[in-house]
Amino acid sequence: MREYELTMVVQPTLENDAVKALLEQVGAIITSAGGQVTQVGQLADNTGQIAAAETFRRRRLAYPLGRAREAYYPVCRMQAPSNALTELERQLKLNENVLRYLVIRTDE
Repeated sequence: MREYELTMVVQPTLENDAVKALLEQVGAIITSAGGQVTQVGQLADNTGQIAAAETFRRRRLAYPLGRAREAYYPVCRMQAPSNALTELERQLKLNENVLRYLVIRTDE
């Protein structure tokens, strides 16, 4: 299994509980494929580190995505087999609350 990091841009109209529920769905997809989620949070200001998030805060976008000018930026680190990413990306594409997402491999 390899280590991956998932960063999402999520609709600003969602409540904090809905963002947490979305992250739980991501965790369920990864664990059902035999992987595990190691860290969930949001990016800390100007450090690039992942900070644990009791409440997610909205951040201003660099440019509008549709009508959204702000969004949530949850980040999730995980260990998963490569075939789990196919299902994860399919589910993220189908979810209307996810504006954008990016999955990168972090181990080298």
